[in-house]
Amino acid sequence: RDDPACLSFFIHSSVESRVQKTVERHGVTVEEAKNMMEKTDKSRAAYYNYYSYKTWGAAETYHLCIDSSVLGIDGTVQFIKQFVKLKLGF
Repeated sequence: RDDPACLSFFIHSSVESRVQKTVERHGVTVEEAKNMMEKTDKSRAAYYNYYSYKTWGAAETYHLCIDSSVLGIDGTVQFIKQFVKLKLGF
């Protein structure tokens, strides 16, 4: 985190999109998918908050926040690549 070339991203998606992907990937019901997402989000938040001394999901703690349900996965990857090139001058 002290490296000036280190960039931080928060990639999120709509609940509907996340539920759909979780159901497809894990073959679970919608309710099970929501429960899985809730547990995973709590775990991610606890880990991030503990190790970064910042708040997980708070936009001001990241260089870039992206809703991947808008651009799709491939579009989000391309967007991040372009951001890195611009930010780091590649």
